[in-house]
Amino acid sequence: MDLIHPRNAADVVDALRAASANGTRLLVVGGRTHMDKGNPSELDGELWTSGLDRAIAYDPAEMLCVVESGMRIYDLNRLLADGGQEWPVDAPGDATVGGVIAADIALPRQLRVGTLRDTVVEIEVVTGDGRRVRSGARTVKNVTGFDLHRLFTGSLGTLGVITQVALKVRPLPQSARTLVTPGGGLNLGRRVLETVPLPAAVLASSDHVYVRLEGWHEEVAEQASALGGITSFHDEDVFPPPLFPDAPVVAEAAVVPSKLPALLDGVDEYRAVLGVGYAWIPCADASSLASLRERAGELGGIAPVVRGSGGLGDRALSAPEIQRRIKAAFDPAAILAPGRISA
Repeated sequence: MDLIHPRNAADVVDALRAASANGTRLLVVGGRTHMDKGNPSELDGELWTSGLDRAIAYDPAEMLCVVESGMRIYDLNRLLADGGQEWPVDAPGDATVGGVIAADIALPRQLRVGTLRDTVVEIEVVTGDGRRVRSGARTVKNVTGFDLHRLFTGSLGTLGVITQVALKVRPLPQSARTLVTPGGGLNLGRRVLETVPLPAAVLASSDHVYVRLEGWHEEVAEQASALGGITSFHDEDVFPPPLFPDAPVVAEAAVVPSKLPALLDGVDEYRAVLGVGYAWIPCADASSLASLRERAGELGGIAPVVRGSGGLGDRALSAPEIQRRIKAAFDPAAILAPGRISA
């Protein structure tokens, strides 16, 4: 298998033009931390973005950071910490910025920080046939042109190679605590969500509820006091907690928040982000995964696998003709991870 290691965007252009001309099917690789998301692809090579790891610009006053897509999360965290800020993405340190965006990872702190795609204000990509495209602008408010940067967020490397991004960052909270209750379940989680003012996250499992608090010292103290009014708790050092490290297959189900109880009825193990509608569920075998997907589909949701085998499942794509036309426009030779999003 060919391994391509570009050092700059021009190298990416050359590599994709050659691949399109030769019909070489490529998988875009960053930190390899989100590779299980998506269907298997038949490939001839991999294009690694880890050599694109420079910081282009960082202005703490503007709360804007521009980096190449191969920068590791731990390097970005160090850079932003010097300015007292963060990109509010709870991803492994060895993940790359571009890989996190391409996978559109779920944010456990979404109640407080919003969605990942809302933090991407500008993106530069190289399309499958080697064209350099820029979308967005380095301003928080931008209404010019098409929001292609939103299209590429979650594209799993099937439309182009992300080479550079401008990120909207936020101040690090003055105080942050992760509180864990001795009991769990969705009912307790709902009580926490209804009682604690503006938590960053309420993450419920069958055994515990993890409550993430962020803000000013007085604000966090008030939130903790509100939680103490309904249940006991202890402080935890890590958030989010490890995601079923021993489970070979984990699905990331998503439904509207009000339908989480129906989705998780009878499920023994889960981590559910209340108020958002995400739930991570370990699946022991193909049958349990299929059953979960059937239930999610009936509730209008999805359940792609984020660890292990299983891909996206066989649920029909929304607006398949539009998706085919988008793929043809950005990757006319269909060399980028063919079939990863659609069969």
